[in-house]
Amino acid sequence: MKRLHLLAHAKLNLVLRVVGRREDGYHLLQSLFCAVDLADEIELEAIPRGIELEASPELGPPEGNLAYRAAQALLGEDEPGVRIVLRKRIPVGAGLGGGSSDAAAVLAGLNELFSLGLSGDELSKVSARLGADVPFFLGPSPAWVEGVGDRIAPVAVPLPAAFLVLVPPFGCPTPEVYRRYDDLGIPPSRPGPVPAVPPFANDLWPATVALRPELREFRRRLEALPSPGVGMTGSGSALFAAFPSREEAAAAREALLLPPGARAFVAAPVGAGYKFAG
Repeated sequence: MKRLHLLAHAKLNLVLRVVGRREDGYHLLQSLFCAVDLADEIELEAIPRGIELEASPELGPPEGNLAYRAAQALLGEDEPGVRIVLRKRIPVGAGLGGGSSDAAAVLAGLNELFSLGLSGDELSKVSARLGADVPFFLGPSPAWVEGVGDRIAPVAVPLPAAFLVLVPPFGCPTPEVYRRYDDLGIPPSRPGPVPAVPPFANDLWPATVALRPELREFRRRLEALPSPGVGMTGSGSALFAAFPSREEAAAAREALLLPPGARAFVAAPVGAGYKFAG
């Protein structure tokens, strides 16, 4: 049977502006997305029919997993079929985009595995039905993402060489953060061009820290490091600090006093949301 091995990269939102809200309740954003080399591993194997997903039970039922749903969206439930082996490395519920990245990698992988011949635009249309962040992971990084994730433009901006990513022992559910953002009555930001980074501005920070006040202490620990800037990705809970080199980020990780249950990773920017690994 044919097999493919892929890496599904995490992302950081280096900038996130909330610039409005549609009548249907969806918030309109501008965000600088950056893929990094922290990655889930995905193996795709052709089988006669159906979709099988091998993953940690902690991720819940296969049918609810975005990797499974991506295969379902592209292949249906009949012939050909695929077995997906998903090895999670990206923390769940931290704003790092792991589920969306998995979905994009599965779409790209299935297109290759079965020689479907779908164009990038065709894959993007399928991916948009799976989630707002999924289309980004099919293209180059970094990218300026606008609207509800439907307008994506690759950009050439100077990026830090490495990041120290701090993941607290709790997640921040995105719908709850946006509800808190609305409850706080925060006025939307004015749309603007792609800004230089740092600083790493995120309009959701007040809402996220209102939901989980303990994030202030996590951020304080990163801000005590010799970094040119600290930010939060997505709606949290993961925070990051920028560094001029991977070595300096690794040294900062050694110096960081991690609270119980928290994790820290060194990650560097990569040029795409997924990678064929053999």
